[in-house]
Amino acid sequence: MQIAMNEYIEVNMIGIVLLMTMLLYELKSHRKLENEEEGCFVAMIVINALILASDIGIYVMRGFAAEQLILLNHFFCVTYFTLHGWFCYTWMKYVLKKLYPRFRGKGILEALVMMPAIVLTAVAFASPFEGLLYTLTADNDYHRGPFIWVPIAVAIMYYCITTIVAAREMIHPGRSRELAEYMVIILFPLPIFVGNVIQMENYGLSVVWVMSAIAILILFIDKQNQQLSKDGLTGLYNRSHTNAQLAWEIRNLKGADHMLMVMMLDIDDFKSINDKYGHLEGDIALTFAADVLKKNCRRTDYVGRYGGDEFLVIGRVHSAEDADRIEQRIQRGIVAANKDSMLKVPLAFSIGYELCKPSDNVTMDAVLDGADQKMYEVKRKRYMFR
Repeated sequence: MQIAMNEYIEVNMIGIVLLMTMLLYELKSHRKLENEEEGCFVAMIVINALILASDIGIYVMRGFAAEQLILLNHFFCVTYFTLHGWFCYTWMKYVLKKLYPRFRGKGILEALVMMPAIVLTAVAFASPFEGLLYTLTADNDYHRGPFIWVPIAVAIMYYCITTIVAAREMIHPGRSRELAEYMVIILFPLPIFVGNVIQMENYGLSVVWVMSAIAILILFIDKQNQQLSKDGLTGLYNRSHTNAQLAWEIRNLKGADHMLMVMMLDIDDFKSINDKYGHLEGDIALTFAADVLKKNCRRTDYVGRYGGDEFLVIGRVHSAEDADRIEQRIQRGIVAANKDSMLKVPLAFSIGYELCKPSDNVTMDAVLDGADQKMYEVKRKRYMFR
């Protein structure tokens, strides 16, 4: 199947424009790329765009037999195949950071995650000499090599692992995310797989990485939808979304094999921070407190900003001791964080929680009121003994 050069370039350029639009938005919205998840997403956009640009270069070089242009085409080909592996590696890192924010891949684990991409890189760099992934004729015409299956195998390996990880979390009884978040991860490779099938069956047609750009666009739209449920200052879930999650947990409590923990927290003397140092320092304190909660709550806990300096943690436990351990870990976390902080005033939490059994007749108002009263009882006792 012969594809006219203009049409070939036009399709790839559409993908590049699409990716660059998303990149500009991401850089404008997240100038500091606050977390590794965001950094991985931006890296995927850049790598995908570079692959499309390399693909254009390979196609444009066809028929130009000058030695320098053949060398340039080798550069495009090696870049094209090398970036295949690193795109998939970056996707896997994105999934791991999204599902496990505290994940730190180091040592042997990181080496294992990188290994398929490293192997593909080695095969790509050997290809100009050994013709493994591709060959270039004397007329600078590209042809597939006998090991063209290696990039596909590497991609399948990465995508299968991420799909299994996401599916495992999706069916976990303690999952704290909506079903749609997992489905986006599971379905991400589907457009790329379809593109591979089309491309392998139609030699000369390049659609895999345009389909990848479309998959990234779907991921991008999902990210924007999630932002609507997040508090703009702290990045935690907002009150509306937190209430929805709590209502869902209560509806599904009957017959469960766990208790529902609803933990209310607020920052002690927060008003005095605003009054004495201004609202900017107050915002810094809120962000600091949110980071402590993100780092010290379990990955299955649902953490939201409930309003002002109040936060809500929703989790599944099997005993009061489990809830006590979560509370103690948060308290230790705020003490430890204060030691390394630049805050003008060290922060402290007052914490109260309510436990609901599957046999209880639970209402959202009652459980929130119970947690709130226990939190203020803790605060009252603390101020009494000052």
